[in-house]
Amino acid sequence: MGWIVKARHGAKRFLKWHGEAIVYRVAGLPVLIGGLVSRSEATAAGELRALYLRHYFDPDLGNEWFDMAMALLLWPLVLFGGMALFTARNGRAIAARSGRSVPLQLWDQLRLYCRHGYLAPWYYIFSLHDAELRSAGPGFLQRFETKRCVYQRLARRLRPTTPLSDKDAFARHCAAHGLAATPTLLMAGGGSAAPALPERDLFVKPFRGNGGKGAQRWDWLSDGRYRRADGLILDSAGLAAHLAAISEGEAHIVQPRLRNHPAIADLSNGALQTVRALTCLDEHGEPELIGAVFRMGIGANGTVDNFHAGGIVSAIDPATGTLGPATDLGTSARIGWLDAHPDSGATIAGRALPLWRDVAELAIAAHRAFADRILIGWDIGITPEGVRLVEGNYAPDLDIMQRPQRRGLADSRLAELLAFHLLGRPTERSSESKHKSVDCRQKAALPDQSPLAI
Repeated sequence: MGWIVKARHGAKRFLKWHGEAIVYRVAGLPVLIGGLVSRSEATAAGELRALYLRHYFDPDLGNEWFDMAMALLLWPLVLFGGMALFTARNGRAIAARSGRSVPLQLWDQLRLYCRHGYLAPWYYIFSLHDAELRSAGPGFLQRFETKRCVYQRLARRLRPTTPLSDKDAFARHCAAHGLAATPTLLMAGGGSAAPALPERDLFVKPFRGNGGKGAQRWDWLSDGRYRRADGLILDSAGLAAHLAAISEGEAHIVQPRLRNHPAIADLSNGALQTVRALTCLDEHGEPELIGAVFRMGIGANGTVDNFHAGGIVSAIDPATGTLGPATDLGTSARIGWLDAHPDSGATIAGRALPLWRDVAELAIAAHRAFADRILIGWDIGITPEGVRLVEGNYAPDLDIMQRPQRRGLADSRLAELLAFHLLGRPTERSSESKHKSVDCRQKAALPDQSPLAI
């Protein structure tokens, strides 16, 4: 029966990949048409969008032509179906909160799609119903530009080999470079029985998972049993059998469960809270902290804090480590913006994170150990024992950075650096090095313990 499980996983991955690809192609159609009739702006963001236009008809994979054809066929369904669905879900609440009526929200969505490619979910994610953000227009970097162009081009250019997707290899690579990262206790794969389980709190996640999908938290009860976050209790043999069952279609890794630092424990519902720190190589090949946000779990999901799994996120002031108001993804208007945690009532806005400088320095040090990659999103836990790397993301979501800051990244330092690396577009700082190129793989092997200056 193992082949059936693997086939089911393969079919889900296929549908997810192509479903997203078709949506992103639909979002890119107005940008494509606009680029054919007018020149792009002479800015970093404008040149990245010009790159997207060239990339649109230069796909990495042959089956992307299928995605293009389906986008041309299905764009009315994607556009108007999305408008109907998300406006029905959010329209009245947003009208009451912002004063933007439901008919005007629908008009906004149609206009912003035709001009800039914003589909209905991102109209609400980026709060484009608010006047000051609606006028920002193309100020946000969209997923169809990053996920289906920029990140593919970065990978095509450098062909990095350092392990980010392989979570076990990631842990070993971090250990070899002296980075404080969550270790792997054991692997479960192929449906075989798991080895003897350690008597401690455990965290289990798919070998190549993302977004917190499939993660499980098991707390040791000191009587030979483990309790999952949803209340299920199994003895050691039962948990070993459970791990064997879930690993039949996809391998899983078992790690120690990390706990939150006491200074931020009241902002948690039981899940580990993490900082998402975004780093990018600068013009000289040195990692630079671009921005950071703090993620918190809420409600019944006491396993993960992921933004796309229903958690909330707060922007971090990089100079002080101070939190701003928190928000969820925004595709549902039920939460909006919060100054306090919705479960505990603990203050969020204006609160300073403990060990913030350690977090920033760890992100920089980690990127030096993975320096054959230009852009990485790091998930870092703040624990009683110090800061710990949880994982790195080679294609980091930028919605999580842009929504809580209530501003886009199209005119940011990030866009400037991406245009520099992909297009050789000069920056003010690059003139200092006369656009000297950096051999990233060689640089990754060089030890460097210099601290990050924030």
